[in-house]
This record gives sequence, structure tokens and C-alpha cells, in this order.
Amino acid sequence: MSGAETKHPKHPEAIKARAEAVLARYKPLIADWDAFLDVLVRPKPTCIVANAARLDRDRLAGLLAGGPADLTPVPWDRAALRVPADARPGTWWAFLAGLYQVQEEASLLPTAMLDPQPGERVLDLCAAPGGKAARIAMAVGPEGTVIANEKEPRRLSAVRDKMKRLGLTNLTSTVHDGGDYPLEAGAFDRVLVDAPCTSEGTKFRQGAGYQGSEPEFLSWIAGQQAALLRRAAQLVKPGGRVVYATCSFAPEENEAVVDRVLAELDGGLQPVAVRPPGLQPAAPVASWGGRAFDPGVQAGLRLWPHTHRTGGFFAIAFDKPADAPPPAAPPSRHVDAWSGDPRQWIGPVLEKFDIAGDPLAGLRVIERGDDLQLVAAGHSAPAKPAPVSTGVPARRARNRTPKPSTALALMVGGGARARVVEVTAAQRDAYQRRQPIQPAPDQLAACQARAHLSDALRGAQDGGGDGMAGPAQGYVILRYRGVPLGVGFLRPGPPAEIESQFPRAWKL
Repeated sequence: MSGAETKHPKHPEAIKARAEAVLARYKPLIADWDAFLDVLVRPKPTCIVANAARLDRDRLAGLLAGGPADLTPVPWDRAALRVPADARPGTWWAFLAGLYQVQEEASLLPTAMLDPQPGERVLDLCAAPGGKAARIAMAVGPEGTVIANEKEPRRLSAVRDKMKRLGLTNLTSTVHDGGDYPLEAGAFDRVLVDAPCTSEGTKFRQGAGYQGSEPEFLSWIAGQQAALLRRAAQLVKPGGRVVYATCSFAPEENEAVVDRVLAELDGGLQPVAVRPPGLQPAAPVASWGGRAFDPGVQAGLRLWPHTHRTGGFFAIAFDKPADAPPPAAPPSRHVDAWSGDPRQWIGPVLEKFDIAGDPLAGLRVIERGDDLQLVAAGHSAPAKPAPVSTGVPARRARNRTPKPSTALALMVGGGARARVVEVTAAQRDAYQRRQPIQPAPDQLAACQARAHLSDALRGAQDGGGDGMAGPAQGYVILRYRGVPLGVGFLRPGPPAEIESQFPRAWKL
């Protein structure tokens, strides 16, 4: 967020000249100023992070081997792979299949420092676009709860998209000012404050320059950031953890905010040095503008573009004393209009696909608008603020012909043994572009319809036939190399054709 953002020329020398003028106040903090300016003209590097609910980093790397870009592991994050700066991983087939999410490497840091554990209840106070909340949801697992809050309702669409594509049944989104988040939401084991900021550390590379952060704007945004950190301290349980982070260079938004809140809380939060193994961060700023900061600020860390090959970033972790008084307000739990066993409502949709195991174990179903949503059975959403979205859409509630959603197919389609079609790479790409595909007869082996008994008997009496009546019209799940891609509608022909049911909003 910025109060004064403008476009600047794309020419490298023009970008460097503008950076020299706009960011000159940081020269005392940067030993190699020329290297700092040089890196601002290069494309911003990024990472992909494996969806831990579906596969690990090695399996993801194997699926993408020989693809459009070379990938290298991030040494300090066991789920992340670095992607060349000129790559477009948000357009790759595996992204659309929900196997990973895209994040800038520096943005992996807050979640690593938060260190969420299975079964915990975690709040992301400023969640959009949702990458960190998604990563937390993977970490806490089906027995945990993640609340992804955002002040601006329009920004939640990106969060909802990740919920569906990645299959996050343990996540609820809410809309509220994070600085005044209701205490009635209950206490949380961990709270992330990835605060709105001037974004100087990331946006300069993307073609956005800054007229300069005026003192009035910096004072206003720092007040918002301090309010978020104070509220996080109130919402976290005794013994719990808070992480505060920004993608700004400005000490006014980083060390100064921490210094201010530490003084106000007087021991209510204790800075703790967290250093992910394999990462060598820079130290925070000790003083700025003639003001020396609390020594506890040095528990934090900084990443600089020219030394870490990431965006600019600041982060610090705090632990709440175990003997601190618990939050005063009693927790409230949202009760859905109705909630039931998904086997009754979703089971019939899946029967035709003969899914191995029990794909609906540990889930419940709720009705939200036109959708039946799958939600983790142990999920604990607050009553206040009211949830905006919860879980993953599985099917339309009132469709005459039950159809599994793409999100449901991505979640359970790997175990399908019937009405499943293994596609080629070319067919995969056509399907994700919402184009029809023409399967070969051997690809439809799992889509055969059982013949009527009289027909089967007649075939046997004639000395032939296997009791099958050829491929049957209807919905099928498409897979590539065992990975579910979504749902198609098979028309057996001849010639057979599968109409793509891939979501319009997701298509290539």
C-alpha cells in the first residue's frame, strides 16, 4: 500500500536514476549502494511452494522436470523451489492443478518464523492475497484452524481462489479492520501481522516508483501498523507467538513500530530471535533519525535485494509470556446454518468414480449460497466477525445432475478408479484452455458402462463379449501422470469427445 505510487520508465538507467532520487535516504544503511541500485533493474525472483497436502518438493520437482524452466531448492525452506526471474509459474499446468502456489522468496520468511504446528488455531490479520495463510493452513493440518482476515472485501477473491485450488478445508476468511479485530473471536496460538506498508522493498522492481514517503503518510501508516501489532498481542494466547513483517525498507515502518509497541506493552510481548537454518539475514537498524531503538528490536532481521537476491523485507517474532493473563473475552464459535455428514450429500457424486479409501473422512459439509462446502471436522471459525467463506466447494446444492466441482476433483481425483481418463500433455493443455479433447479408445478403458444383463448373456451365448457396453456418457475426472486436473463431460460418439469443464476463471 502506498500513498503516492506512480509509473516510471522501463529503461534500466532511468529506473536507477529514479531510485537514486527516491531512495537516497537509505544510503547510510547500505554499504554497497551501486549494487543495491543495480539489482532494482533486474526482474524480481520468485518461488513455487509445494502443496504439502498433495505432494512434497521432490515429487513436484520431478513432475516439472524438463519443463519450461530450471528449478533449484530454496536451502532454508523444505517446500520451496526457486524459479528463474523470467518464468511465469502461474501459467504452468501444475499450478492450475493445485500442486503449488507462487510466492516471492522473502514472503516465505514470516511463516517460517511463525512456525505453526499441527492442530493449532492461527490468525492472519492481513491475509490477502492469501499465500501466507495458505502455507499456515498446510502446516496446521486438518485438525487445525486458520482465519484469514482482510480489511478490504474485494481483496478476498484471491484468498478464496487459493482455498479452492489448494483444497484448504481448514481455512475461513473474514472481513474486518485488523487493528480492531473482535476479541470475541477467541484466543489464537499464533498471530501473523504481515502489515500493509509502502511496499518499497518489492514494488520498485515491478515498474512502480514512489514520489517519496511523505512524513505525514509514514506517520499515518506506522500508526496503523502499531495498532495491528497491539491487537495481535491481545489475541494471542499466553505462551503463543506473534510475527510482525513488512516489505518496506523504511525504519519508520519496521524498527520504530516495534520499539513503540514494546514500550507500550511493557513486557507483554518478548522479542525472540528466530533464524531459519540456511538463511543469513542482515541485522535490523539500531537507530534512525536520532532515535535509538529498544535492544529487543535486534531480535528481528532484514533481507536486502542486493545481498539476499529477494525483495526487501523486515520481520520479527515475539513470544507472549506463559504467565500472562488470558484474553478477557470468551471465545465464540460460528455455528453453520446446517452441517452434516458429507457421505450423505457428496458421497453419491463420488460413487461413480470408485474413489479408493475414504476421501470424505475427517470432513463435514455445510451449505453456503448455492454450494455445498467441505470443511474440516475440527475447524473452529469465530462467530464474530462472521465468516465470509469457509472450506472448499464440492458441488452445487440444487443441481439436478450432481457434478463434482473442480476443487473436489483436485482433492480426491488421484484415488479415482472408474470414469477417469489419463491424458497426454497436449490433451492436458487443451483441457486447461477449456478446449474439447478427443480421447483414444484405450484412454476410455475406465469409462466403460456395464451392459444390460440380457445383452451380456447374449454376448456370452454367442461365444464373445465381456459384459461391457462401451464408454458411457457423463462426467469424468481427467488426470495427467496420476495428477487430477478437473472434470470433463464425456460424449462417447463415435468419435468420442470430452468437453472441458475447467473453470473459466482459471483457464490458460
